[in-house]
Amino acid sequence: MKKLLITISLAFMVIGVSAQQLPFTSQYMFNDYLINPAVGGSLNYMPIALSVRSQWAGLEGAPKTQFFSAHSKLGDKIGVGGYVFKDVSGPISEQGIQFSYSYHLKVGDESNLSFGLGGMLFSHSISRSKLKFDEPDDMALNNIQQTAVSPDASFGILYYNENYKVGVSVPQIFQNNLYDNVTNDNQNTLVRHYFVHGEVIFDVSDDFDVAPGLLTKIVSGAPMQFDVNVKGIYQKKYWLGLSYRHEESVVAMLGLAYKKLQFGYSYDFTMTDIKDYSSGTHELYLGLIIGKKEEVSTAKFQ
Repeated sequence: MKKLLITISLAFMVIGVSAQQLPFTSQYMFNDYLINPAVGGSLNYMPIALSVRSQWAGLEGAPKTQFFSAHSKLGDKIGVGGYVFKDVSGPISEQGIQFSYSYHLKVGDESNLSFGLGGMLFSHSISRSKLKFDEPDDMALNNIQQTAVSPDASFGILYYNENYKVGVSVPQIFQNNLYDNVTNDNQNTLVRHYFVHGEVIFDVSDDFDVAPGLLTKIVSGAPMQFDVNVKGIYQKKYWLGLSYRHEESVVAMLGLAYKKLQFGYSYDFTMTDIKDYSSGTHELYLGLIIGKKEEVSTAKFQ
Protein backbone atom coordinates (compact mmCIF):
# COMPACT_ATOMS: atom_id res chain seq x y z
CA MET A 1 0.00 0.00 0.00
CA LYS A 2 2.82 2.42 0.87
CA LYS A 3 4.48 1.76 -2.45
CA LEU A 4 1.23 2.58 -4.26
CA LEU A 5 0.81 5.82 -2.36
CA ILE A 6 4.40 6.91 -2.91
CA THR A 7 3.94 6.32 -6.62
CA ILE A 8 0.81 8.48 -6.60
CA SER A 9 2.46 11.27 -4.61
CA LEU A 10 5.61 11.34 -6.74
CA ALA A 11 3.44 11.44 -9.84
CA PHE A 12 1.89 14.70 -8.62
CA MET A 13 5.37 16.12 -8.01
CA VAL A 14 7.22 14.93 -11.09
CA ILE A 15 4.55 15.38 -13.76
CA GLY A 16 2.77 18.30 -12.11
CA VAL A 17 2.95 20.19 -15.39
CA SER A 18 0.37 17.78 -16.82
CA ALA A 19 -2.26 17.88 -14.12
CA GLN A 20 -4.12 20.21 -11.83
CA GLN A 21 -1.72 21.31 -9.08
CA LEU A 22 -3.96 23.41 -6.85
CA PRO A 23 -5.88 21.95 -3.91
CA PHE A 24 -9.64 22.22 -4.28
CA THR A 25 -12.91 21.66 -2.45
CA SER A 26 -16.10 19.94 -3.60
CA GLN A 27 -18.23 22.71 -2.06
CA TYR A 28 -16.48 25.49 -3.99
CA MET A 29 -19.86 27.00 -4.92
CA PHE A 30 -20.23 28.24 -1.31
CA ASN A 31 -16.78 29.82 -1.25
CA ASP A 32 -15.67 30.59 -4.80
CA TYR A 33 -13.42 33.30 -3.38
CA LEU A 34 -10.89 30.44 -3.13
CA ILE A 35 -10.77 30.20 -6.93
CA ASN A 36 -11.32 33.84 -7.92
CA PRO A 37 -9.99 36.95 -6.11
CA ALA A 38 -12.64 39.09 -7.83
CA VAL A 39 -15.25 37.45 -5.55
CA GLY A 40 -13.74 39.35 -2.61
CA GLY A 41 -16.21 42.04 -1.54
CA SER A 42 -19.01 40.83 -3.83
CA LEU A 43 -21.37 40.19 -0.89
CA ASN A 44 -23.05 42.70 1.40
CA TYR A 45 -21.56 40.96 4.44
CA MET A 46 -18.25 39.39 5.45
CA PRO A 47 -18.18 35.58 5.16
CA ILE A 48 -15.65 33.71 7.28
CA ALA A 49 -15.29 30.12 6.09
CA LEU A 50 -13.47 26.94 7.07
CA SER A 51 -13.22 23.89 4.78
CA VAL A 52 -11.74 20.57 5.90
CA ARG A 53 -11.30 17.87 3.26
CA SER A 54 -10.14 14.26 3.66
CA GLN A 55 -9.65 12.76 0.22
CA TRP A 56 -9.62 9.01 -0.49
CA ALA A 57 -10.40 7.98 3.10
CA GLY A 58 -8.76 4.72 4.11
CA LEU A 59 -5.74 5.14 1.84
CA GLU A 60 -2.57 5.69 3.86
CA GLY A 61 -1.09 9.14 3.27
CA ALA A 62 -4.03 10.29 1.15
CA PRO A 63 -4.49 14.06 0.56
CA LYS A 64 -5.84 16.18 3.41
CA THR A 65 -6.66 19.83 2.84
CA GLN A 66 -7.77 22.75 5.03
CA PHE A 67 -8.81 26.26 3.94
CA PHE A 68 -9.62 29.27 6.11
CA SER A 69 -10.81 32.44 4.39
CA ALA A 70 -12.55 35.78 4.83
CA HIS A 71 -13.37 38.70 2.55
CA SER A 72 -15.33 41.94 2.79
CA LYS A 73 -16.31 45.08 0.92
CA LEU A 74 -14.85 48.44 1.96
CA GLY A 75 -17.21 51.19 0.89
CA ASP A 76 -19.05 50.73 -2.39
CA LYS A 77 -16.24 49.73 -4.73
CA ILE A 78 -13.32 48.12 -2.89
CA GLY A 79 -13.08 44.51 -1.76
CA VAL A 80 -10.33 42.93 0.34
CA GLY A 81 -9.78 39.42 1.61
CA GLY A 82 -7.40 36.61 2.28
CA TYR A 83 -7.07 32.91 2.91
CA VAL A 84 -4.60 30.38 4.25
CA PHE A 85 -4.42 26.73 3.35
CA LYS A 86 -2.53 23.54 4.04
CA ASP A 87 -2.45 20.53 1.75
CA VAL A 88 -0.65 17.29 2.59
CA SER A 89 -0.34 14.34 0.17
CA GLY A 90 1.94 11.55 1.36
CA PRO A 91 5.47 12.97 1.55
CA ILE A 92 4.49 16.29 -0.03
CA SER A 93 3.23 19.23 2.03
CA GLU A 94 2.18 22.66 0.81
CA GLN A 95 1.13 25.70 2.82
CA GLY A 96 0.07 29.03 1.41
CA ILE A 97 -1.40 32.44 2.11
CA GLN A 98 -3.11 34.91 -0.21
CA PHE A 99 -4.26 38.50 0.20
CA SER A 100 -6.43 40.08 -2.46
CA TYR A 101 -7.76 43.42 -3.65
CA SER A 102 -10.79 43.86 -5.89
CA TYR A 103 -12.55 46.78 -7.55
CA HIS A 104 -16.32 46.67 -8.18
CA LEU A 105 -18.27 48.63 -10.77
CA LYS A 106 -22.01 49.01 -11.23
CA VAL A 107 -23.30 47.72 -14.57
CA GLY A 108 -26.85 48.92 -15.07
CA ASP A 109 -29.25 49.05 -12.12
CA GLU A 110 -28.81 45.56 -10.72
CA SER A 111 -25.53 44.00 -11.88
CA ASN A 112 -21.87 44.46 -10.98
CA LEU A 113 -18.48 43.82 -12.56
CA SER A 114 -15.39 43.27 -10.42
CA PHE A 115 -11.68 42.84 -11.07
CA GLY A 116 -9.49 41.11 -8.50
CA LEU A 117 -5.76 40.65 -7.96
CA GLY A 118 -4.28 38.30 -5.38
CA GLY A 119 -0.72 38.11 -4.05
CA MET A 120 0.32 34.68 -2.78
CA LEU A 121 3.20 33.02 -0.98
CA PHE A 122 3.53 29.22 -1.05
CA SER A 123 5.81 26.92 0.89
CA HIS A 124 6.43 23.43 -0.52
CA SER A 125 8.22 20.65 1.31
CA ILE A 126 9.04 16.96 0.88
CA SER A 127 9.59 14.60 3.80
CA ARG A 128 12.44 12.24 2.89
CA SER A 129 11.47 9.97 5.78
CA LYS A 130 8.23 9.13 3.97
CA LEU A 131 9.98 8.23 0.72
CA LYS A 132 11.04 4.62 0.21
CA PHE A 133 13.18 3.49 -2.71
CA ASP A 134 14.28 0.01 -3.74
CA GLU A 135 17.89 1.29 -3.61
CA PRO A 136 18.66 3.37 -0.47
CA ASP A 137 21.57 5.12 -2.23
CA ASP A 138 19.46 6.13 -5.19
CA MET A 139 20.67 9.51 -6.52
CA ALA A 140 17.05 10.63 -6.89
CA LEU A 141 16.61 10.40 -3.11
CA ASN A 142 19.88 12.14 -2.29
CA ASN A 143 19.22 15.06 -4.64
CA ILE A 144 15.63 15.84 -3.69
CA GLN A 145 15.22 19.43 -2.54
CA GLN A 146 13.31 19.32 0.73
CA THR A 147 11.80 22.82 0.82
CA ALA A 148 10.93 25.55 -1.64
CA VAL A 149 9.20 28.92 -1.17
CA SER A 150 7.62 30.74 -4.08
CA PRO A 151 5.65 33.99 -4.46
CA ASP A 152 2.87 34.06 -7.01
CA ALA A 153 -0.21 35.99 -8.11
CA SER A 154 -3.75 35.42 -9.35
CA PHE A 155 -6.16 37.54 -11.37
CA GLY A 156 -9.91 37.30 -11.79
CA ILE A 157 -13.04 38.91 -13.23
CA LEU A 158 -16.59 38.46 -11.90
CA TYR A 159 -19.95 39.57 -13.30
CA TYR A 160 -22.73 39.16 -10.77
CA ASN A 161 -26.09 40.19 -9.32
CA GLU A 162 -28.52 38.65 -6.83
CA ASN A 163 -29.57 35.81 -9.11
CA TYR A 164 -26.53 34.78 -11.13
CA LYS A 165 -22.78 35.15 -11.40
CA VAL A 166 -20.05 34.17 -13.86
CA GLY A 167 -16.33 34.53 -13.39
CA VAL A 168 -12.93 33.84 -14.92
CA SER A 169 -9.68 33.53 -12.97
CA VAL A 170 -6.02 32.72 -13.58
CA PRO A 171 -3.96 31.50 -10.59
CA GLN A 172 -0.20 30.80 -10.61
CA ILE A 173 0.49 33.59 -13.10
CA PHE A 174 4.27 33.57 -12.53
CA GLN A 175 4.73 29.85 -13.32
CA ASN A 176 7.57 29.41 -10.84
CA ASN A 177 9.88 26.39 -10.84
CA LEU A 178 10.30 24.01 -7.90
CA TYR A 179 12.42 21.02 -6.93
CA ASP A 180 15.39 20.76 -9.26
CA ASN A 181 15.98 17.21 -10.43
CA VAL A 182 19.33 15.44 -10.46
CA THR A 183 20.32 17.07 -13.76
CA ASN A 184 19.44 20.55 -12.48
CA ASP A 185 16.89 20.78 -15.26
CA ASN A 186 13.76 21.79 -13.43
CA GLN A 187 10.70 19.79 -14.50
CA ASN A 188 8.30 20.95 -11.79
CA THR A 189 6.76 24.18 -12.97
CA LEU A 190 3.72 25.67 -11.27
CA VAL A 191 1.76 26.22 -14.46
CA ARG A 192 -1.10 28.66 -14.93
CA HIS A 193 -4.61 27.38 -14.33
CA TYR A 194 -7.68 28.86 -16.02
CA PHE A 195 -10.98 28.65 -14.17
CA VAL A 196 -14.41 29.54 -15.54
CA HIS A 197 -17.24 29.33 -13.03
CA GLY A 198 -20.86 30.33 -12.79
CA GLU A 199 -24.14 29.77 -11.02
CA VAL A 200 -27.75 30.88 -11.46
CA ILE A 201 -30.70 30.77 -9.06
CA PHE A 202 -34.24 29.97 -10.18
CA ASP A 203 -37.10 30.82 -7.83
CA VAL A 204 -39.40 27.85 -8.35
CA SER A 205 -41.78 28.89 -5.58
CA ASP A 206 -41.87 30.89 -2.36
CA ASP A 207 -40.27 27.96 -0.52
CA PHE A 208 -38.10 26.30 -3.14
CA ASP A 209 -35.14 27.42 -5.29
CA VAL A 210 -32.95 25.52 -7.71
CA ALA A 211 -29.34 26.58 -8.33
CA PRO A 212 -27.33 24.90 -11.12
CA GLY A 213 -23.65 25.72 -11.47
CA LEU A 214 -20.51 24.96 -13.46
CA LEU A 215 -16.75 25.04 -12.90
CA THR A 216 -14.35 24.45 -15.80
CA LYS A 217 -10.63 23.93 -15.13
CA ILE A 218 -8.06 24.25 -17.89
CA VAL A 219 -4.38 23.41 -17.33
CA SER A 220 -1.75 23.34 -20.05
CA GLY A 221 -0.80 19.78 -20.99
CA ALA A 222 -3.82 18.19 -19.28
CA PRO A 223 -7.37 17.40 -20.43
CA MET A 224 -9.96 20.05 -19.63
CA GLN A 225 -11.91 19.15 -16.50
CA PHE A 226 -15.38 20.36 -15.61
CA ASP A 227 -17.72 20.11 -12.64
CA VAL A 228 -21.47 20.49 -13.06
CA ASN A 229 -23.67 20.76 -10.00
CA VAL A 230 -27.20 21.49 -8.93
CA LYS A 231 -28.71 22.06 -5.53
CA GLY A 232 -32.27 22.37 -4.31
CA ILE A 233 -32.87 24.92 -1.55
CA TYR A 234 -35.87 24.80 0.77
CA GLN A 235 -37.03 27.98 2.57
CA LYS A 236 -33.63 29.57 1.84
CA LYS A 237 -32.15 27.48 4.67
CA TYR A 238 -31.88 23.78 3.83
CA TRP A 239 -30.29 22.31 0.76
CA LEU A 240 -29.39 19.08 -1.00
CA GLY A 241 -27.12 18.88 -4.03
CA LEU A 242 -25.32 16.71 -6.54
CA SER A 243 -22.14 17.41 -8.46
CA TYR A 244 -20.41 15.53 -11.26
CA ARG A 245 -16.66 15.92 -11.75
CA HIS A 246 -15.80 14.71 -15.23
CA GLU A 247 -14.41 11.16 -15.22
CA GLU A 248 -13.45 11.48 -11.56
CA SER A 249 -16.30 11.49 -9.05
CA VAL A 250 -19.93 12.08 -8.18
CA VAL A 251 -20.50 14.28 -5.13
CA ALA A 252 -23.51 14.27 -2.79
CA MET A 253 -23.97 17.42 -0.68
CA LEU A 254 -26.25 18.61 2.08
CA GLY A 255 -26.36 21.54 4.46
CA LEU A 256 -28.30 24.20 6.30
CA ALA A 257 -28.17 27.81 7.40
CA TYR A 258 -28.98 28.73 11.00
CA LYS A 259 -29.01 32.41 11.93
CA LYS A 260 -25.49 33.62 11.04
CA LEU A 261 -24.04 30.14 10.52
CA GLN A 262 -23.75 27.80 7.55
CA PHE A 263 -23.02 24.07 7.72
CA GLY A 264 -22.23 21.86 4.75
CA TYR A 265 -21.11 18.28 4.22
CA SER A 266 -20.17 16.49 1.02
CA TYR A 267 -19.16 12.96 0.10
CA ASP A 268 -17.30 12.15 -3.12
CA PHE A 269 -18.02 8.79 -4.74
CA THR A 270 -14.77 8.12 -6.57
CA MET A 271 -15.05 6.81 -10.14
CA THR A 272 -11.35 6.14 -10.81
CA ASP A 273 -9.31 3.07 -9.85
CA ILE A 274 -8.59 4.71 -6.48
CA LYS A 275 -12.05 3.48 -5.42
CA ASP A 276 -10.53 0.01 -4.96
CA TYR A 277 -8.27 1.35 -2.19
CA SER A 278 -10.38 4.03 -0.48
CA SER A 279 -13.87 4.57 0.89
CA GLY A 280 -14.44 7.96 -0.75
CA THR A 281 -13.83 11.59 0.17
CA HIS A 282 -15.35 13.55 3.06
CA GLU A 283 -15.54 17.33 3.29
CA LEU A 284 -16.94 19.68 5.93
CA TYR A 285 -17.77 23.34 5.36
CA LEU A 286 -18.45 25.87 8.14
CA GLY A 287 -19.37 29.50 7.51
CA LEU A 288 -19.93 32.51 9.78
CA ILE A 289 -21.64 35.66 8.50
CA ILE A 290 -20.53 39.03 9.90
CA GLY A 291 -22.37 42.28 9.28
CA LYS A 292 -25.72 41.08 7.95
CA LYS A 293 -28.77 41.98 10.01
CA GLU A 294 -31.14 39.25 8.83
CA GLU A 295 -30.49 35.54 8.90
CA VAL A 296 -28.21 34.34 6.14
CA SER A 297 -29.78 32.59 3.14
CA THR A 298 -28.26 29.68 1.25
CA ALA A 299 -30.01 30.86 -1.91
CA LYS A 300 -29.05 34.45 -2.65
CA PHE A 301 -25.58 35.76 -3.44
CA GLN A 302 -26.10 39.12 -1.73
